[in-house]
Amino acid sequence: MTTSPLAAAADLDDVDFAFEDAPELHQVLAELRASKAHAVVPFAGAHAVLLLTHELVSAAFKDEDTFPASAIYPLTTGPVLGRTLQCMSGREHRINRAIASPPFRRNRATDYVEPILEPLAHELVDRIADRGEADLVEEFTSTYPVLVISRLLGLPVEDEQTVRRWAHDLFYYPFEPEAAKASSREFTDYLRPVLQQRRSEPGDDLISRLVTESAEDEALTDEQVLSFLRLLFPAGADTTALGLANLLTGLLTHPDQLALVRSDPQEHVPWAVWEGLRWEPPVGLLPRLCPEATTWHGIDVPPNTFMIFSINAALRDPAKFADPHRFDVTRRETAMLAFGQGPHTCAGTWLALAELRTALTVLLERLPGLRLHPAATAEQVRVRSQVGVALRGPRSLPVQWDRP
Repeated sequence: MTTSPLAAAADLDDVDFAFEDAPELHQVLAELRASKAHAVVPFAGAHAVLLLTHELVSAAFKDEDTFPASAIYPLTTGPVLGRTLQCMSGREHRINRAIASPPFRRNRATDYVEPILEPLAHELVDRIADRGEADLVEEFTSTYPVLVISRLLGLPVEDEQTVRRWAHDLFYYPFEPEAAKASSREFTDYLRPVLQQRRSEPGDDLISRLVTESAEDEALTDEQVLSFLRLLFPAGADTTALGLANLLTGLLTHPDQLALVRSDPQEHVPWAVWEGLRWEPPVGLLPRLCPEATTWHGIDVPPNTFMIFSINAALRDPAKFADPHRFDVTRRETAMLAFGQGPHTCAGTWLALAELRTALTVLLERLPGLRLHPAATAEQVRVRSQVGVALRGPRSLPVQWDRP
């Protein structure tokens, strides 16, 4: 891989953006952006071009010809997830997305998804409501999205810890390859008989749709269905779990904003969700690959160069957002870039938004006076890297509330 031209132009050398967390990441990104709209940084032992502005990150997502998703995902997820939507383009991508994505579309979320969300949120709160304190990461945010996906798929969850492990490990291939491979095998072995059963006796669930629907006179093979499910499970669970934890962190560490949302949830919860996604998107730094040498927006990019789309830098770009580091529910901005853009925009965008709105509403309703535990430390609730530096969230969220 050609790295020397970029190495000579490096803007930063002390953080590897593939593996290392920078505790003051937003400060690092802001300082780099103050000099120019991109930076050259270490990445997995090589060097990468880090895009730092809303304009560049948005343009890069839309430029599938220059930065094709199919160039990076076979390396980072392919060995455990298979040939997913992320690896596809053209007709193959169009057919697979046409069959898989309709239940997640905005106009169907109310009927297909939302009846699952509120009862499940209440079930989880029932477990902790009488206690008066909990770690919301351990006992709510990391469980809720996993169980949502399980119920959408019509999968009975008898062992929550195993299901959570599958969702977690499937995203960890570059860092813990053996654990990721083991979870992929277990999850696939669990799903195969389910696919056979749903083909013969389809029900009102997502797996039944995947195995019975077609697009352009073409149906999905078992392997295509399995690849979609291996992607959906971690992507629909881990990213939403982190997004929910980040939203709660923003509110709990800004009590004035939490009080505002609590004063009128119907008015403020949707905007709190968008502000949480802007302030700390769960996918902060997304790697791509530039296969061919190019000059793009004035940046000379050698062939086979890693590109890092810094979503978190773009969503704190002062050229786009006033006072961008402030968590402000009254901002009234929709941070769509948190879900990507272009042909590979997250298919589960509206599902994730519905989950976040529902979860926050139920937590505020059921846990009066919800607040950080007085013993919680800033280090405990700090949003930090969870999968390399790409996926970010707090590792714990100790809270208290007023017991009835």
